[in-house]
Amino acid sequence: MKIDLSGRVVIVTGAGRGIGRAIAELAAESGAKVVLAARSETEINAVAQAITQKGGSAKAVTTNLVDRAALDHLVKSTVEEHGRIDGLVNNAGTNYIANLVMAKEADFRAVYELNVFSVMLLTQACVKHMIRQKGGRIVNISSVSAKVGAAYNSAYASSKAAVLGFTRSVARETAALGITVNAVCPWHVDTELVRESMGKRAKMFGKSAEDYLAEIVGHSPQRRLIEAREVAAMTVFLLSDDAKGITGQSLNVDGGTVME
Repeated sequence: MKIDLSGRVVIVTGAGRGIGRAIAELAAESGAKVVLAARSETEINAVAQAITQKGGSAKAVTTNLVDRAALDHLVKSTVEEHGRIDGLVNNAGTNYIANLVMAKEADFRAVYELNVFSVMLLTQACVKHMIRQKGGRIVNISSVSAKVGAAYNSAYASSKAAVLGFTRSVARETAALGITVNAVCPWHVDTELVRESMGKRAKMFGKSAEDYLAEIVGHSPQRRLIEAREVAAMTVFLLSDDAKGITGQSLNVDGGTVME
């Protein structure tokens, strides 16, 4: 089944690499006008260029997602150019590897600023437009760690759990307004962020990054990392009309690691 997002305007955060880039590229392939948001101007410009070279529509808006003024500019500039916002993918996120005893409050709070508060503020701004349009799609990228926890990763896991609660709550508020709100929960995806995280964890146990990653992969029923394109496929489906009956859900893309 080919997903049709023709004419839809979709904002994707953290679109410069990894999962965000894969989502932006697949949304554009499906016909969406994609607005790319991230801190790295170089990265998102490269993604926008790659999309337009293939005949897609993409605009890069350099955005510090923990800055309220920057978020407001992202939404305002999108509406000024396209007249509407049909989809929002809250993908941008950060990690903090530390055992709880040694964890620093400032670093813990920094995770929440990006993983939770930027999601709340950007969703709030976009929902206002979606209500006037009488429709819209919001997809929040969470994690299976939100459901099962993650040792030495409590900041990340708990922030992603907050995203799930937020997703369900906003879905209930907007269900009668033609707006759907869902979360996608990947397992370890083969991205730079995951490999950096695995390297940091490996040092805590005196192991090489390669050996530690191999152990992690061994816990997957499919014995592999998830590919960013797989997460993108689920996300783009949830942005489509075919998913209009799905809201308030958290859908795992994890190779069977968490079966619920």
